[in-house]
Amino acid sequence: MKKLFYFLGPIIIIIFAYTIFRTGEDEDYINKIEEERASRVKFLKVSDASPFQLYDKEFAEPEYYPISSDYRVNAKLERLQTKERMTITNSDGSETIYQKFAYAIFTLKGQQHRLLILKHLNMGAIAQYFTGFADNTSGTDTYGGGRYLDLEIGKSDNIVIDFNLAYNPYCAYVDQYQCPFPPKENVLPIRIEAGEKDYHK
Repeated sequence: MKKLFYFLGPIIIIIFAYTIFRTGEDEDYINKIEEERASRVKFLKVSDASPFQLYDKEFAEPEYYPISSDYRVNAKLERLQTKERMTITNSDGSETIYQKFAYAIFTLKGQQHRLLILKHLNMGAIAQYFTGFADNTSGTDTYGGGRYLDLEIGKSDNIVIDFNLAYNPYCAYVDQYQCPFPPKENVLPIRIEAGEKDYHK
C-alpha cells in the first residue's frame, strides 16, 4: 500500500498543480476578454464619437455570448503578393475599396475554414487589418450584416483569431451608418456562438 502511495503521490500532486495553473490561466483569459468588452461598452455609452452620441440614440448595453476558449483559434496566414484591391458594398449601397492582404486558414468544429483579411487604405503609416464575416447565427442570434474582427499582424505567418472579440458594425445600432458587408467568401457554414449578439434597437 505504501509503495502505491509513493507511486501515485507525485502524480496526484502534478495533476493538482496543473489544474490550479490551468484554472488561473483560464481566469486571466476571461478577465482579458471582459476588459476588452467593457472598454467597448464604455466607448459606445459615453464617447462623443459613439454612434449613440452622434445620433442622439438611447443606449442599451450590448449582449454577448459566454466567453469560450473553443473560439480562440490559431490560424496560418497565406499572404497575397499581388496587392489586389477589392470593392466592398456597404449597407447603404455605397462602396469602399480595401486591399486584399491575406487568407487566414484555421480549424474550428472539426472543419477547415479560411477568412479573407483586408487592409484599410489611406490609413497613413499605421497598417490596420480586419476581417468581416457572417455565419449560421447571422440574422437570428447575431446581426444580419455580419460582424467584424480587428487583427494584429506582424512578421509571423501565425496569428490568433479570437471570435470572442467579434463585434457589431455601427449600422447594427444606428441605421444612418454605412458599413461594409462581409465578402461572400467570408460566410462560414457553421455557428460562431461567440462575441457580440444582435443589438435590439
